[in-house]
Amino acid sequence: MPLPTFIIVGAQKSGTTTLHDLLGQLPQVWVSDPKELHFFDKHHGRGLSWYEEQFIPSPDQQAWGESTPFYLYKDRARRAMAEALPSASFIAVLREPVSRAYSHYWFSRSKGAEQLETFAEAIEAEPRRLGAKRDGQPAMGSYLDRGRYLRQLGDLADRVGRDRILVHLTDDLRADPLGVLRGTCRFLGVDEKGVGDVQVRERNTFGNRTVNSERAGDTPPERRLDVVSGDDYPPMDPDLRRELRARFRDDNTELASWLGRDLSSWM
Repeated sequence: MPLPTFIIVGAQKSGTTTLHDLLGQLPQVWVSDPKELHFFDKHHGRGLSWYEEQFIPSPDQQAWGESTPFYLYKDRARRAMAEALPSASFIAVLREPVSRAYSHYWFSRSKGAEQLETFAEAIEAEPRRLGAKRDGQPAMGSYLDRGRYLRQLGDLADRVGRDRILVHLTDDLRADPLGVLRGTCRFLGVDEKGVGDVQVRERNTFGNRTVNSERAGDTPPERRLDVVSGDDYPPMDPDLRRELRARFRDDNTELASWLGRDLSSWM
């Protein structure tokens, strides 16, 4: 079987499941099931032949891929992807980093992987947790560090070329999911036919990341969740949000320049 023509590499809790689902509804695109294969971060030892076997597109499909949002953050995953996939395309969806971190925290809580009872405690513990891992990039507890996107994207671009990376914003995916899908099709060289028939399916709960509602229209408005992030948890303390956004201001200013995008709403 062929290696993937594209990978959605991140960021976690930014809408990768939504984009994966949208692409998977197009007859000319094949996406993996499960969504996250974790080959380049967890299962690299299984060998490239195992990875190839996970992709079974039909002859008439124009693009095929998977979506593992840990890849963007993990240094070794970026290196391994660049070496193994010399012609693949890479897609990132970026969410305002403080909101992403808070969503990540509650996702971890919902899975029983986070024992600290407040987000503030988890932020305070993050430097210690990062330092406890040999590569400084743990899967759990890396709430703020994962939101320093430019370091990750810049490294990937140095390895594969900027022209092989497409970056969407969660805000775009939320406001115009089919427009984002059309842009992704153009980037992948895929026929846009059928985009108008794609259903934007609602996520059921922040604690169940891959479950989609087939009948989102039947959900009462007061119970509908964020279709992109699946968030449904207590609001963040406003003072803490302001403090954390200030921490990211320089990073986000540099990222805005790199992307050529206005990120003032993040600041």
